[in-house]
Amino acid sequence: MSFAFQRSWGPKPSYPKVLEYKPDEECFYKIAGPCSVESKEQIFQVAEVVSKYGATHLRGGFFRAGTYPGKTFGFVPEELIAAYQEAAHTYGLKNIIEVLDYSSESLNLVLKYADCLQVGARSMQNYSLLRKLGATRKTIFLKRNPGSTLDEWLGAAEHLLMGGPCQPVLIERGGKVGLDHVRWDLSISMIPAVEAITRMPILVDGSHGTGRRDLVEPMTLAGIAAGADGYLVETHPNPELSLSDKDQAISLEAYAKLTRKIKYLVHGLEDGELAVTDHLTYKPDGGNA
Repeated sequence: MSFAFQRSWGPKPSYPKVLEYKPDEECFYKIAGPCSVESKEQIFQVAEVVSKYGATHLRGGFFRAGTYPGKTFGFVPEELIAAYQEAAHTYGLKNIIEVLDYSSESLNLVLKYADCLQVGARSMQNYSLLRKLGATRKTIFLKRNPGSTLDEWLGAAEHLLMGGPCQPVLIERGGKVGLDHVRWDLSISMIPAVEAITRMPILVDGSHGTGRRDLVEPMTLAGIAAGADGYLVETHPNPELSLSDKDQAISLEAYAKLTRKIKYLVHGLEDGELAVTDHLTYKPDGGNA
């Protein structure tokens, strides 16, 4: 009979390492790049532009668990992974590679080229993967699963830290809420809620968080205003020709414009007084500058 009025189930959330975590350094993460790395020419072009506008990390998909298998994206030749690393380092960026297969052969291939690792949303609760990656001692970007709670997400981060002294960074990328105006619904409230619990950095991903390029700018700015320690944005030289997830990719010109608005916003927040200016006024334009 008591079950009828019970609203909390399962074990009590426990993530002591997450609560005690202190990052090695405080920084503002600026991650940009295409959904998929399509060619050496493409990734060099993107790396050059995003570095010019202040990016710290280059992103690009190789071994990604897409919603559907598809025939044009997911696994690529090693030469292209090497070109990705070269592009990032040529322009002073760190690169990020998502780990899907953590067999020794596949993981060693990724570690050969990756500066940082990423755990995709669908792999968030793959605890064997998390423990394995935690042992690498690298910076690991951990995306929230679309259906996970705050506690489940931090529990996954705890598994990373149980694996070894890695540097976890959380990425809020939206979830399923039964709405149809977006592909996923970005939870802005998740950002300050996480920051009330842990010093682990949390980033906003307005690309995956909405699936709409016209919403990438306002949601990225909203996440930063809510306290995010950085952002992830998908950008492509020609979004309509993107090999995957073209609807959420913004142009390189739009990325340049977004970075200028982020600069004004961050400076305003640091100064403690942010005036509403034309610099921050959002005007829908389909994501193009």
